[in-house]
Amino acid sequence: MKIIFKISIYFFLLSVCSNKSFSQAGTLDQTFGEGGIVINDSFSPAHASIIQNDGKIIVVGTSLTSNVLLWRFNADGSIDESFGFNGKIAYSFEGKFRSSFELALEQSGNLIVTGEYYTTNNVIDIGIIRCKPDGKLDSSFGVNGLDSLHFNNYNFPSGLIIQMDGKIVLNGITTNTVGISRTAFIARLMPKGGLDLSFGTEGVVLNNYSSNTLISSLVIRPNGKLLMGGTFSYVTIHGPYLVQSFNPDGSVDASFGENGKATYNFNNGVDGPGFNNELEAMVLQDDGKIVCTGSSGRNDDISMAVCRFNADGSIDESFGDKGGVITVFTEQPLGYAENRDVIMEIDGKIITVGDEDGFGDDPGKLLLTRYNENGQPDPSFGENGIASVQVDDVNGQSGRSVHIVADNKILVTGTTGQFGQIYLARFNNDKVLAANFKDVKATQENNAITITWQTLNESSTKSYTVERSGNANDYVNINTVPAKGVASNYSYTDKNPLDGISYYRIRENAINGTNTFSPVVKVVFNDNGVISLYPNPANNTVMIKGLNKNVTAIIKITDMQGREISSQNFTQSSSATLNIRSLAQGTYFVQVAQEGKVVRLKMVKE
Repeated sequence: MKIIFKISIYFFLLSVCSNKSFSQAGTLDQTFGEGGIVINDSFSPAHASIIQNDGKIIVVGTSLTSNVLLWRFNADGSIDESFGFNGKIAYSFEGKFRSSFELALEQSGNLIVTGEYYTTNNVIDIGIIRCKPDGKLDSSFGVNGLDSLHFNNYNFPSGLIIQMDGKIVLNGITTNTVGISRTAFIARLMPKGGLDLSFGTEGVVLNNYSSNTLISSLVIRPNGKLLMGGTFSYVTIHGPYLVQSFNPDGSVDASFGENGKATYNFNNGVDGPGFNNELEAMVLQDDGKIVCTGSSGRNDDISMAVCRFNADGSIDESFGDKGGVITVFTEQPLGYAENRDVIMEIDGKIITVGDEDGFGDDPGKLLLTRYNENGQPDPSFGENGIASVQVDDVNGQSGRSVHIVADNKILVTGTTGQFGQIYLARFNNDKVLAANFKDVKATQENNAITITWQTLNESSTKSYTVERSGNANDYVNINTVPAKGVASNYSYTDKNPLDGISYYRIRENAINGTNTFSPVVKVVFNDNGVISLYPNPANNTVMIKGLNKNVTAIIKITDMQGREISSQNFTQSSSATLNIRSLAQGTYFVQVAQEGKVVRLKMVKE
């Protein structure tokens, strides 16, 4: 029998004025679920979520039998019944999983899940799972899709990232005594599992502290350096936010902060007794600055907090009040509110998600906050920068993850209800499009695509970049032209378009470094001889069809970063067969060049 999937809202409260439009930034998206919210009745507290390449939503939680449980939802919030059994799949190790799950998405579409689990002798170890996009375990990873890490009696993961080369990096804390966490770890695994012995000491970096320290997050910079975030001496008064930088090989990055460490203490740690901070999440800005968020406050009066470091680890005093801002949300004399996740918008604004603890008959609210680039709450969003929603009028809720999804809308996942049900909430957002674009078009002309656009105002524009995508999600730059300084017409011809459907947009590059975007235009490129792959996905061989047998075809296989793996020439043939037996599982590009025309097709090796 199917699990009943209930879409309901028992009660919700938006902290916005009643005369504000339902489509305003910070209001619930009424086209999603019921009034903007989806609640899944099954017990499965949400820990984290990701968005797959096709827009589907994966949420990780725990089942009643303490297994890892993955749920998949369609982009509209309905359960994806093609995933596992009625939308869910459970995984288990030798013992029972406990909590602290993280999710990451590989370029191939595979999923990495980490969490802590009890072994048969009640030691808490770290489990790593890799599964295919459909949720089935990837047997090429570890042992039948599972790997594990053990350092001490108690090991707790917190951050997870996938490097461009496919290596898996995770961090957290490890200790032999419950409640005393003075050692942090960073471990790097090979794409197939097992520690990367070239990183740190045999794959692991251990970092010792003089006081209890909470490690909560991990990000990677474009240059491969790792940033680990947490709270130093978090169980004592005035423990600061802590960010540490490591080189790609795991060694300390001494150029960052003071010998690799940077700290920030809200109110300089002098605002009375019991003043505590807790860093929950970090994100990188395009300019390399580091935004950290969590909570800060005194005794039982805790509020949402955000601070920002410069790329070198110094405090960015242009942000908020000398580097930080505390955002109070409470309808009571005392309140407890915290941020749990943070993302950047393309225009430089910052979005955080969290929650508040309720008082009396108030079970608490989901809190979504948007900050301007200077750290001040954005008054155009919600009510003075905060959108508050009471998902359940009886039980509290927590906001765990936040994402920007299609149409620039904001998706939040979290947990609500007495028994810990997953909920999804989708909010309206600004259309971050340049207002001065007009008539953006993409049309086929012979063997090329021509993109044209008109501008109405260029007083603050430096240049325009034409971007192209094969999936309306991942865009690449194909040409940049300088702005003319006055309203003008522009044209660019893509002489090597993608076969089939392509998406184009224009990125406006402002003099002050910000970016806005034109509407996206879609075009279908049809060549006389349509080149195709079969089968796809493939195991051992793949056939290329539609070649022009009158000219030589140069066929290359590259990885997702464009690095060449193989190259072969084929003459006097309308088809070609490639041997891909030796390729590792994953996604590749097959590039076919004939008479100056290049077609690039995506190929999946199983």
